[in-house]
Amino acid sequence: MPVEHRWLGLDKRSVPYAAVAFAVIALWAWVLPWVDDQVAWDDTTRTGQAFQVTTEVSMTVPPGWGVVSGLRTTDEPRGGDQAREVEQTVLVKDGVVFSVQQGPFGESPVRLLDQVERITGAGDSGYYVSGETRDITTAGGLRGVASDFTTADGAGTVTAFVVGGQGIEIQVAGPEAQVTALQPETDAMIDSLARDGGDS
Repeated sequence: MPVEHRWLGLDKRSVPYAAVAFAVIALWAWVLPWVDDQVAWDDTTRTGQAFQVTTEVSMTVPPGWGVVSGLRTTDEPRGGDQAREVEQTVLVKDGVVFSVQQGPFGESPVRLLDQVERITGAGDSGYYVSGETRDITTAGGLRGVASDFTTADGAGTVTAFVVGGQGIEIQVAGPEAQVTALQPETDAMIDSLARDGGDS
């Protein structure tokens, strides 16, 4: 018999992405704005730094973003010569959270985005998709989809890619004015996503 991947009509493999999306909404709505006001970040990005998104994909980050979690491409791999252990990337600036989650996913970016939106929207977050889903192609040739959303406390964007059997879900979230002000930087981060070695 084929393995059953459905749960309440949804693909169980996409639940972790949506759970992270929902958690990020809670994080930026209540926790990070307070932390951002109280703490001077001692780990901020510098010009030209890149982060490992998956074992095959990396992205460049503008300077001045506080690093909550993530693996720079210049960091030493854990376990010496073993494969790099890629962790969730969470960056913050001026109350905006830029979060990247990755994991195995064998379907299309459209399917991943749909699953994330359906599960996130089912929570008691005031989460509403706004506008049409749009196609995204990065400078490195990666193809994905994105949609905007609003909540009771702000706004943001969810972008989805599937590269080499790995789903990549990127969420930008925060107060609407700050999200708009930092959009050139967050768009540039997404546009910089590329397979290591330049192959798309």
